[in-house]
Amino acid sequence: MKTNNPWQIIPENELEEAIVSSPLFLDLASFGNQRRGHEEGQVGTHIKQILDYISAQNWPQYRRDLRVLALLHDLGKKRVVISQNGHVIGKGHSEHSVDIARGFLKEESLLDQIRVHDKYFHFFSADQKGKFNPEKFIRAYSPLDLETLARFNYSDSNNREKDSVRWFEDTCYRLGLRKTKIYESEPGVLV
Repeated sequence: MKTNNPWQIIPENELEEAIVSSPLFLDLASFGNQRRGHEEGQVGTHIKQILDYISAQNWPQYRRDLRVLALLHDLGKKRVVISQNGHVIGKGHSEHSVDIARGFLKEESLLDQIRVHDKYFHFFSADQKGKFNPEKFIRAYSPLDLETLARFNYSDSNNREKDSVRWFEDTCYRLGLRKTKIYESEPGVLV
């Protein structure tokens, strides 16, 4: 497949080709600048970093879904409205990303993962403040494909801090949502 984007994202199938060649993707992936926690700058640069990370892992059964999640998960960032005091007005980027993703795919399981892909960090932050709600965490994650989502969390955070991702797996394990921890069986995910 060909590439015609500044990030040199090479699609691997027709769905990826449809996404990366769309004017909407090119516009939304161009959004962003370097800032604390997002040194990569543009969304497209971040997507490319995720795709490279996925390629370095031995996850053939998850590859297709992880790549689709990578391409679509942050496209809604450009559509977020921020108030003068820095608060999100209306939908957050994940919700906007789901709306955008619906134009490319119908798989509810992937749309659900896009919707919650960044929520674990909010739970992690609440836990750091002593305000973690296990019941809310279980409601948020028990219906999801946590094998794929946990791998996506590592992929999404590959060039950032890893404490929150490890915390997510530990919490899923402690609350009985998962029986294993990827970082124990595959320590390379933390590199």
